[in-house]
Amino acid sequence: MTIMMQNWTGMRNWTGAKRASGMRLVLGALTASAAMALTSLTPAHATFEAGVQAYMNGQYSQAIDIWRRFAVAGDVRSKKILGDIYSGKTLEGASAAATPLEEIPVDNVQALLWYSLAAYHDFTAYQTPSAEEVNARILAEQRLPEIRARMSTNDVNKAEKLVSQTFEAGSAYDIYRLGDMYQKGAGVEKDNTRALQMYALAKERGVGEASAAYEFLEPLMGPKEIKKALADAEKWQPPLPPEHTGKTRQQEELERLKKELEEIKMADALRAVSDIDVELVQRALNALGFRAGVVDNQLGPSTRAAIRRFQYSTVARDRDMTEDEKQAIVTGVLTPRQTVDLFADAADADHPMSQYVYGIMHVRGIGVEQDGQQAVSWLEKAADQNLAIAHYALGVVFRDGTTGLNEVAPDERKSALHLAQASALGYRPANDALRRLSFESTRDIQ
Repeated sequence: MTIMMQNWTGMRNWTGAKRASGMRLVLGALTASAAMALTSLTPAHATFEAGVQAYMNGQYSQAIDIWRRFAVAGDVRSKKILGDIYSGKTLEGASAAATPLEEIPVDNVQALLWYSLAAYHDFTAYQTPSAEEVNARILAEQRLPEIRARMSTNDVNKAEKLVSQTFEAGSAYDIYRLGDMYQKGAGVEKDNTRALQMYALAKERGVGEASAAYEFLEPLMGPKEIKKALADAEKWQPPLPPEHTGKTRQQEELERLKKELEEIKMADALRAVSDIDVELVQRALNALGFRAGVVDNQLGPSTRAAIRRFQYSTVARDRDMTEDEKQAIVTGVLTPRQTVDLFADAADADHPMSQYVYGIMHVRGIGVEQDGQQAVSWLEKAADQNLAIAHYALGVVFRDGTTGLNEVAPDERKSALHLAQASALGYRPANDALRRLSFESTRDIQ
């Protein structure tokens, strides 16, 4: 797609090298001297082909590094191939034994970023772009709808933000082209206010096309939109490079270690989920309308079918999974994580027994982190529906207190109240617990 290439007068001083230097701010890890060395290499094909050769040799990280460097320096084929790699495509002719996805996992945000940068690549600084370069831009544009279709709205927004930051960190002409993209809704969400802001910034920097675009767009907008665009242009600052905004290596390592410890802790908590009775699972499934049939504490055909319906419901809206992958998850046997999700859903649906189970899971750290306040909250919801065992559990919680997050301190008065409620509702173990509490108490609990 050619983007506003008419009236290219007075702008020859904005060379591809200058635009590339702006892109380095957001995307690159290049020093100024390294970038000059890269942009001085000719022809551009050789640099791109060096990445291809590294990929074919199984040196995937090296290939990514080469393509990223030359994409930042303005090579459209490198931009397009980065989109391919991050979207999970394998290069044609690569070894059958190659497993790039193990080293370069699919990253739809990065894929959409690089496809967008390739699709809206500017050829105005080129004397004559090669057929391969033009084809790379066309193919990248064709792949934009496909990659967007499998992404969540949140991920699309992330990618569009990166695209915007990249152009904003570029030359004055890059800023003008970003305004054109906002006006057309091409590569970013349509936004006339942002478009006018970019045009205002670009025309201040001498871009003739920006002045014409500004004069065309302004009459189509309301006074408030124009006022906001000009105010935003006045406050605008170029994006900072990633070394000033990103996390340090030490921070990333600490976060990785913290995540590993949390995963180990959660794995221990999930192992305890297997002790939950099938009867409780059946009640939760029925409460959610998955029709587990008679509650008999047996994992029979009806219960398995209900579990499959629940499993499919949890993955049906996942756009990143194929139908085959979704069907592979529908096994009729709950994983520990799915068991936790089942009781969480049923508790949210106001099913008292599931609220009781979910509360006990928080008391003991079964499948979830121990959290006293969460435990009390869910147990109280069940107790409010006159579930005797929930009152009993609250009596024990307030008698003994809890450990873990948000600890609950012992409170004999509350303990006695809930144990008495459980006893009144016919839960016999509450009678003995209430007598022991009265016998052991050193003060009046009436």
